Amino acid sequence: MSQKNVVLFINSLHAPTFSALRAHEAKTGKSLEAVVIVDRKIQKTIHAINNQQHLYENDAVIVPADFGSVESIRAAIRPYEGQLYAVTSQYENSITEFKKIIPHLPYLQTPTETSLDWSTDKKLMRQAFNAHDTSLSPASMHVQDTSIDTIAAVERDIQYPMIVKPSGLERSLLVSVVNNRTELISTLNRTFKFIRNAYKNRLKRIEPIVLVEELMQGDMFSVDSYVSNDGTCYHAPLVKVVTGRQMGFEDFFAYLQMSPAGISPAEEKQALATAEQACKALGLRSITAHTEMMKTPKGWKIIEVGPRIGGYRHELYTLSHGMNHIVNDIVNRAGEMPYIPAQPKQHAAIFKTYAREEGTLEYIQGLDAIRKLPSYITMKLPFNKGDMLKFAQNDGDAPIEVTLCHPSARQLHADIATLQESIQIHVIPPNDITPLGSHRKKALH
Repeated sequence: MSQKNVVLFINSLHAPTFSALRAHEAKTGKSLEAVVIVDRKIQKTIHAINNQQHLYENDAVIVPADFGSVESIRAAIRPYEGQLYAVTSQYENSITEFKKIIPHLPYLQTPTETSLDWSTDKKLMRQAFNAHDTSLSPASMHVQDTSIDTIAAVERDIQYPMIVKPSGLERSLLVSVVNNRTELISTLNRTFKFIRNAYKNRLKRIEPIVLVEELMQGDMFSVDSYVSNDGTCYHAPLVKVVTGRQMGFEDFFAYLQMSPAGISPAEEKQALATAEQACKALGLRSITAHTEMMKTPKGWKIIEVGPRIGGYRHELYTLSHGMNHIVNDIVNRAGEMPYIPAQPKQHAAIFKTYAREEGTLEYIQGLDAIRKLPSYITMKLPFNKGDMLKFAQNDGDAPIEVTLCHPSARQLHADIATLQESIQIHVIPPNDITPLGSHRKKALH
């Protein structure tokens, strides 16, 4: 009998996957081979969007197929029959292809296609939450226009301030807070104008939908949960998230992610119980679920759940707990127990920020001071002088990301404070940029 050691990745895979698999082999003696099956019709586009240059640099096994053809999918899988150990989709923009390949993998443990629909479409997600437990998530409404009747219906069921957000887009793209009727109407009109192009740029293959929901007040956390084939949830450590909005931005990007989260065991137990109910509401199984939640005065509330490992989670968990998150995702999908260390080894954080104004990047001040921090690990600077910087809600990426880690929580927090004081992103704002609304804050210097 052939050894079952092939892991099938859909369309793309995260760059740390190669080192994660090597670390797993060094620790356990078990070798896992990565095979990437990709829809040939979108291969060039999705590899560009997901920054997949590492696939080619590592001579990864890439198997193109026509995902619209049963014959093509089966021909692509056939060489690996008897060797398949697990199948995973690390990117949410590949869930469409994941659903198409599930029927061709009847002997692997997989999530259901319906559960993937429910966990990638915020409208369906809210419906599933409400059917399971109305207290799980905030009040929300699907909005299709800005007619008088629609606005009146929104204001009848949801109080200001509200959030306007698209269904099916990650990060904080096109997510805005509105405080009154004027802002609600103008933001909805702007969202309707740009949403189709945003879905196209992110390779979303579902019908664009706009949601308006209650703005929750509280502290944000997130957790990745390994959901077994029988629905048992094995939770990775809770992560504390500081949003850009808490730091004076209007965007909801993850300004700071910290592990461990620094809350009491009792609070963490309640948070994980809420995340587990969200996974059950969506009918998830044989998957890693990334759950974002808020600790509010009314208890723990779910922001959303994604059917994938969370961004930066492997890096955070490796540093803070010595945990191989990528391999845990794989072995759980194969029906084996993930390894989750009970106690953290260090304190880790990932910091990213945006310029306070949109415009052309001139320079970033304070980089040398950041590199001298005792907890400094790495820094990413994806933009060059002269590049256009946009806010997160306008489909922009962060111009700086810094990874920090130290055995002392006190030292880590001191370094975060120094980093915040040191860094200044200087841009030249174009004269023709129109503010998104009168409520936009002025640039801080």
